[in-house]
Amino acid sequence: MNKQTSEQRTDGAPEYGANHMDRLLTELRSQSSELERLHAIYEELETRNGLLHNEVLRLKRAQRTNVQDLARVAAVLLQISRAKGVALDPVTLGILRRRGWLPTRNRTGAARP
Repeated sequence: MNKQTSEQRTDGAPEYGANHMDRLLTELRSQSSELERLHAIYEELETRNGLLHNEVLRLKRAQRTNVQDLARVAAVLLQISRAKGVALDPVTLGILRRRGWLPTRNRTGAARP
């Protein structure tokens, strides 16, 4: 009986090894496919990230331009207000002060709140 059991193990060993190898190759192929899928997703996300980064830079430039334009408009508003002797309303004065666009001296004729 020992000889038969030994023969069964010997006969089954190559089959077990082949099945095990097949399972490992299948798992490796599956992992390779998953890696390719994840790599494609990563590349897409990298592209989107680059586009978003460029959009943020564009928005920052636009914001800087807007602030410069508004500062220019505020300066002209103050010049006109001074030249015409027209006091600015408290809300406008508050905005100008908050933005740092109001001169330290109150030249507009409006009382400081």
